[in-house]
Amino acid sequence: RVSPELFSLDERLPYWADLWTSSIDLADWLLKAQEVAGKRVLELGSGLGLAGIAAARAGSQVTMTDYETDALLFARYNALTNLPVDTFQKRVRCAPMDWRAPDIAGKFDVIIGADIIYERRNFLPILSLLQTRLVPGGCALLTEPDRAIGREFLDAVQDHGFLARHSYSTVIRGNREQRVSRLQVQNERTEKS
Repeated sequence: RVSPELFSLDERLPYWADLWTSSIDLADWLLKAQEVAGKRVLELGSGLGLAGIAAARAGSQVTMTDYETDALLFARYNALTNLPVDTFQKRVRCAPMDWRAPDIAGKFDVIIGADIIYERRNFLPILSLLQTRLVPGGCALLTEPDRAIGREFLDAVQDHGFLARHSYSTVIRGNREQRVSRLQVQNERTEKS
């Protein structure tokens, strides 16, 4: 049960409990096209953990984060269920995090997120997190269901000095093709800039 005040602040419905098409595409992208082996990966809004599991399977050190504690419990369970025990123990960490006030230590080579760009109020916190938590030369891999707001985020990314590449992918779920927008954001800053 959520009070109306708390709901209006964060719309605290269990959106994390759905396996989003964007997450399926991000997992596939990580496994097939991205070189993440040996890299430190931060997953924003892990939900059920599919993209983080794919990153760990591809050989990266993954920190899966979510604002919702229940989501992290399910992500952890799914990782334990779908990864070899030694892979889970050596490569996966789960940590609660609110991207508006990230209290996560360290910097990451890659930051991933599926379907996290759905409200303008999240743009600045996510951009700030990319600026402070990506290593120089690092990148963010983001997927979303080709909403208009995703195209607005692309503009915001470029306005904040990042290089961005945008492409599309198709995921087939059931008998339906669903278009997914892919955004690769490159941190071109150096330690001195």
